[in-house]
Amino acid sequence: MRKDRLYEEDLLVNGLTGGEELSKHERQTLRREAGELKQKMENAKQEPIRK
Repeated sequence: MRKDRLYEEDLLVNGLTGGEELSKHERQTLRREAGELKQKMENAKQEPIRK
């Protein structure tokens, strides 16, 4: 995952590009879910590759 992806997604959702206004709760939910996915990916990187 690119380090700036969350920033880009934030711009698409809440910036001039997206145009869709989300509530504070929706933004928090999306950020929390993105953080959970990022953590899962980091954990998966640490596991040995199984054959």
